[in-house]
Amino acid sequence: MIRAFFRNKSICLALGVAVLLLAGGPARAETLKVSQPNQQLYPDPDFASTPLASAPVGAEVTVIRQSGDWYKVEFQGKSGWMHRQAFPQVKAPAKFSLPSLLTGGAVKETTSDEVALAGKGFTPEVEAGYRQKHPEANFALVDKVEAFKVDEGQLRAFIKEGGLKP
Repeated sequence: MIRAFFRNKSICLALGVAVLLLAGGPARAETLKVSQPNQQLYPDPDFASTPLASAPVGAEVTVIRQSGDWYKVEFQGKSGWMHRQAFPQVKAPAKFSLPSLLTGGAVKETTSDEVALAGKGFTPEVEAGYRQKHPEANFALVDKVEAFKVDEGQLRAFIKEGGLKP
């Protein structure tokens, strides 16, 4: 039966056209704006790799492709990888599983993206809401901690000396 189905050239042609239309053509280049401080361009989609460049807030990068939570981008003549956390304005793709759809949902778990974003600090919107709810909080100290910088070479030496694995 399957062989007979594929012998019909008009059906095969229609299926081929449908696949091409659904798959889409080459995507146009997308430009994203970095909106989080201290973002790096990496040679590989891995935070442990040595950064190629820093991208300040407001920098525009051209997306070449995406792989999971990483974007291969062009920035100042360099090609490298930036994590999605640099672009919080970009919504994460919706994640679902068939079992959760059939059973009515799963327990909310913290994703690695949420942990990574938490490590980078509040967005201006989240911080404004938190300030309003917690007027007793000392945001001058938060600003001081956020301004603290560690030299990349010193950090790598610390990791190596401590026998830590990046």
